[in-house]
Amino acid sequence: MKNFLKNTKGSIALISMLVIASFVLLLAVGMAENSISTGYQYVNNSMDSISSNYAEGCFEEAIHRIEQDSAFSGYTFNFTDGNCIISVAGTNPKTIDVTLNYLDYSQTFRGTVDITQVGHALNATLSTWTEI
Repeated sequence: MKNFLKNTKGSIALISMLVIASFVLLLAVGMAENSISTGYQYVNNSMDSISSNYAEGCFEEAIHRIEQDSAFSGYTFNFTDGNCIISVAGTNPKTIDVTLNYLDYSQTFRGTVDITQVGHALNATLSTWTEI
């Protein structure tokens, strides 16, 4: 019995070290997981903002073209890393659908504009603008 007790003198320290090391490992893995998740959220929010800006630009271009030519029915704009597909339906008000494909993201927006004629000029007034 005495020999058995002599051989276990460092066992408490070893077990304590294993428990502490396991806890530290779990903490490190949790922190890394949280950091990666936060990074993905930042990228998604950033891409959402960028794609919304591109879509608004395409929408404004559609309004400008409608003011120049009331028969404008749509167009596809190609740019670096993506494209913007515009389709116009209706007479007055006109419904403008903008589908933006940017990198791996795709969003579709719909806007409605009222067209009024002042002399020879057409003026478009925005009624609605939403993501669909």
